[in-house]
Amino acid sequence: SSGINAEYGGSMKYHSAERCNQLNKMLSYMAREQLLQNITLFGGDMNLRDSEVKRLQNLHSYVDVWEEMGRDPETRYTWDTVTNTNTGASYKSRLRFDRMYLRKSCPGKCEPVSLTLTGKTKLQSCDMYPSDHWGLLARFRVQK
Repeated sequence: SSGINAEYGGSMKYHSAERCNQLNKMLSYMAREQLLQNITLFGGDMNLRDSEVKRLQNLHSYVDVWEEMGRDPETRYTWDTVTNTNTGASYKSRLRFDRMYLRKSCPGKCEPVSLTLTGKTKLQSCDMYPSDHWGLLARFRVQK
């Protein structure tokens, strides 16, 4: 069986403490509730800064799919006001707010094989991108 979990933390830098608190609660819940043989994927628009990762408990049970796929600079930034004009931001910022974590249970049972960014083409109907973030599209090899 598998578990799919999603989370959304407050987006601004000053929400850091609450964002980390929410993520720690989610990770603790998943550590208690998920059976070790389950494949668990956790991810989405977390608004998580690199500096906040070290404040998360129970994250040691997960692999960061972007890191596992070799830390490709082309797929690093999911918040990119340099290219994505949807926010109308007057500043230029590139951050990895969107993340995907795979639980390290049953090694070899589920492994990431690719990770790409999606939503990088403007919609013709409105001349805007689908979101102010690029989406993550990952493919996995799953063994029975």
